[in-house]
Amino acid sequence: MEIIIKGVTITDPGGPHHGTTKDVHVRNGVIIDIQDAITSSPEATEWNEPGAHLSIGWMDLQADFADPGFEQKEGLENGLHAAQAGGFTHVVLNVNQYPVPDTKSNIAYLISRSANLDAHLLPMGTVSKGREGKQLSEMRDLAQAGAVAFSDDAPLNSVEMLRRALEYAHGLPHPIVTRPLEMGLNSHPQMHESSTSTHMGVVGNPTASETMRMKRDLDILRYTGGKLHFSCISSSESVKLIREAKDEGLYVTCATSAHHLFFVDEDLSTFDGTLKTLPPFRATTDRQALCDGLLDGTIDALVSDHRPEDLEHHDVEFMLASHGMAGIESVFPVALSGLADAPGAHGAIIRALTVGPRAVLGLDVPHIEEGAAANLTWYHPTQSSAEAKVSIAENHPKYASRSTAFIGEGVVLGTVLG
Repeated sequence: MEIIIKGVTITDPGGPHHGTTKDVHVRNGVIIDIQDAITSSPEATEWNEPGAHLSIGWMDLQADFADPGFEQKEGLENGLHAAQAGGFTHVVLNVNQYPVPDTKSNIAYLISRSANLDAHLLPMGTVSKGREGKQLSEMRDLAQAGAVAFSDDAPLNSVEMLRRALEYAHGLPHPIVTRPLEMGLNSHPQMHESSTSTHMGVVGNPTASETMRMKRDLDILRYTGGKLHFSCISSSESVKLIREAKDEGLYVTCATSAHHLFFVDEDLSTFDGTLKTLPPFRATTDRQALCDGLLDGTIDALVSDHRPEDLEHHDVEFMLASHGMAGIESVFPVALSGLADAPGAHGAIIRALTVGPRAVLGLDVPHIEEGAAANLTWYHPTQSSAEAKVSIAENHPKYASRSTAFIGEGVVLGTVLG
């Protein structure tokens, strides 16, 4: 396969061509030439879109394709195809599967199954066997098999379990990933606890449920050391806690979903079940704090938190709808819309989709340079098109998942993965 990408502005901080406009020639998965102008050849496909940009491939740290075990919701093939359409060359797969990835063979299965699909899959392994929170999994064996992080995709309720996990993984580049929610405050929330939830007459989840658990987990991290990653934060107080912990020197990282930069609790006032997420969309002040945290680097990564549901679980009344959105195709336009015209928005978004996620996992950052393996996302940060305004469900009717909510601007043009 041979491609010449014409006249692209290269967004690659630390790379030799950052900020320049070049032609980029890829052959058989390798960047063979970067010049001001490259002569076309009959063997090469030419990609040409005025004003387009090129970055290293985007990485999503938090996606769930419901496979194996719940393939009717989406499946690996459809999920990774959607990821590619969203600009992602690498996707970290959540552990919400059956059987769960708590053995070397289960990790190897995921890697083998996804080997020739549209994006590269990076599996997480579980913190505990069976995701039961009782017995620690063999994390070092899982890492040797290819797991890039460890999570139970749930709050680690046991203090002893979190302590042992951080100690056991000490020395590995792999973080312990936890979802900071104290469900004891409210075990069945529908949305953020606010005047909006009261007006709607539904049970809300307070911001304290997130910050209480974060404070506890940070105290354990202070005691044990290690690497701790909060998978998706949602409140202004959480941003403050992360900022203070980093200033203190703790090895803590965090992500938020692109959709948390855009939506707020009032957007659920029409009882739109596609906007039910956990953690929920919170107040306007929380949304702004998340935007500020992304811009100043407190928040390390943007994730899709892609959690597809089938019609049986989402095309129902609000109170019965499952939490989760199929958001992997819309991360880029949602983030652009959320940050609007904030100075440095474009660079902050690309950092949080490229350098930031790789730093969380302790991975090397590739660059756009001659001789490097092609790992590229081609996109346009300002273009709006009719296609970008069509919902995923309408544009890709073959997808089992229909739980997407955003139609917006900003266009992903393609990816190249050598």
